[in-house]
Amino acid sequence: ARSFLTGDTRALRAAQAPRSKPLDFTSFSSVYTLLHHLTVFGVILFYAYICEFHPPYAHSSKSYDRDEFFFLVTLLIVASVYTWRRNDPSDSSQFHREEGQVAPSNEKTDVLNRNQTEEWKGWMQFVFLLYHYYHAEEVYNLIRILITCYVWMTGFGNFSFFYLKADYGVVRLMQMLWRLNFLVIFLCMTQGTTYILYYICLLHTYYFLMVYATMRISQHMNYTKWGLRMKLGVLAVIIALLWDVNTGLFRLIHLPFFGETPILGANSGSMWEWYFRSTLDHWSTFLGMIFALNYPITSLFFRKLEAQPLMWEVLAKGAVGVALFGAFWVWLSGPFQQGKFDYNQTNAYFGFIPLITYIYFRNLTPWLRGHSMELLHQIGKTTLETYLLQHHIWLTSNAKSLLTLVPGWPKVNMLVVTIIYFLTARKVNHLTLYLRGIVLPNDKKECFRNMAIFFGIIFGFYALAFSLNSFGLLNLTTVGIVAIGVGALLYKACMDMTWSGFKQSALENRTPTVEETVLEKMVGNGAGQPKYDTPINVVSAPLVGVIVVLTMGLVWHGMAQIGATSIGLLPEGCEAYVNQGTWIPVDPCNEESRGIGYRDHGISSYATCAVKGNTFVWGWNETDPSSHCRFSHRDTETLRKALDHRTVTFIGDSVTRHVYHATLRQMGMSGAGAYNTKVPKWS
Repeated sequence: ARSFLTGDTRALRAAQAPRSKPLDFTSFSSVYTLLHHLTVFGVILFYAYICEFHPPYAHSSKSYDRDEFFFLVTLLIVASVYTWRRNDPSDSSQFHREEGQVAPSNEKTDVLNRNQTEEWKGWMQFVFLLYHYYHAEEVYNLIRILITCYVWMTGFGNFSFFYLKADYGVVRLMQMLWRLNFLVIFLCMTQGTTYILYYICLLHTYYFLMVYATMRISQHMNYTKWGLRMKLGVLAVIIALLWDVNTGLFRLIHLPFFGETPILGANSGSMWEWYFRSTLDHWSTFLGMIFALNYPITSLFFRKLEAQPLMWEVLAKGAVGVALFGAFWVWLSGPFQQGKFDYNQTNAYFGFIPLITYIYFRNLTPWLRGHSMELLHQIGKTTLETYLLQHHIWLTSNAKSLLTLVPGWPKVNMLVVTIIYFLTARKVNHLTLYLRGIVLPNDKKECFRNMAIFFGIIFGFYALAFSLNSFGLLNLTTVGIVAIGVGALLYKACMDMTWSGFKQSALENRTPTVEETVLEKMVGNGAGQPKYDTPINVVSAPLVGVIVVLTMGLVWHGMAQIGATSIGLLPEGCEAYVNQGTWIPVDPCNEESRGIGYRDHGISSYATCAVKGNTFVWGWNETDPSSHCRFSHRDTETLRKALDHRTVTFIGDSVTRHVYHATLRQMGMSGAGAYNTKVPKWS
């Protein structure tokens, strides 16, 4: 505000620059740029907090619709085809075939080029997100393969970087860890969640460090004929001993970092949860590293075949394709058809088969390698942010329920929250990379200084919160007072360090206008120069800060008073609403019911439809969101967990018997209460 009122917008323009610059504590523009982007990031975290804990309407339950799920996947594919673009529009000769001449390697048209891998991540992420949104358990095995591909790319991408760049410095390490963990750390702090809940981040971080350690240790061996292969052999032995042989080594190594007490995201303890998550793909990163090591051979294989006569090229590629497709078919008709728990036992060992098959056919010709789908490319750029933010601003209750902004209109609501969600994810992606450039420049000393300040501030606020909580003062009013007080101190410190230099540089480098020159000659005493320190300018910035803090506090307080809450145990008083509802007629002839009847039961038509039928379901009346009384349908798994280790006794007449049978059917016993016409009546 102060910079704007003076008419000097250099700091405002600096904050909008497309590329960030290293932080300079003596530069007003640099400090303002940092604070500006941190403020935007803070507003996004505030929005995520409100969506999770004080949403305007109660969170909705997930409902799987197979028809709608595959319709959206197909729609994405069709829309993406229309964004099929050449990776390098400036090169018109890249697909020209010259027999007998091996084409040179080109990063835009080579195997697994950057555009292609982003496209790959894009369609996988879309399917992965829909799987969570609809709780589409029937595609679980497919989702496991997609996660395998992500972890494989961690090995492939990072191995390729270290092999080509040989940059093992601490700055590179810190920059990569920032990219993987910046958002998740703040989500854990603001949402009160655990790191293991966002296990994808842990997987990528863990396996990135595995690649880093492998390439960093004895790095001089990376470029000898057998040195790197020996290191990979040692890594393979370590992986086998950790995950494939019951030596107790896994627990011994990970015990300092993971506990065995149940926590959020790990009902059996973080040690078991991490073993389960990591064992599913414990070979994927290693296989990605192997592929990266042999990448030049793979690239040359395609380019050499494409230099052969067309018939030989087709025959050679066809032979390899038939072999790969045969292996894929055996996997598809064998392990892939197994149930969830049986399939999990095989994924680490056979998951690479569909992965390699996809890579081969996606890169089969120069034309395929030289094109990609821009829509999927854009989705693929923000896979980390969309994965993390889905837990709180698209889904809620840690991805167990749906955020509702338009109640009663589920498809319209999905559209609205999805637009906000994707735009927010793209913004957070930009903020993460932008702030990394500011805080972690390519200077080790500045990186350590900035990170020390970064963690010092976090620790300081944690200590302050702990102290306030110990004295029973941790409430919204206290938070507001602390925010205003700390903000005032921060403002004063920043102005003391930067404002004088900012003013001086403006006056020295500024060319006065004709009017300012005339005014200076007539009046003197600097009358023609801009006024940087007028009372209005001095007061404006702190005043705006106070107004922003008060506004956010009022929004927080208001949503806490009138909004719903996160899903949990029903509060006292909800018994007054439990019987307030009605029986609603269900139309068995709507599109969803017709589809399920045809696909699962071979039913092509129904005897009754709409309100003329006699099928009714119970529904609860809408309650005020602030009552926090959220009644919902319990699926079989949820009901079984709720009744686990409990005894329920049914006493009564035939009506009670029907309730008993209905309860059993709800718990998954579909034949409970079925009438058998082959036995005598009353038997």
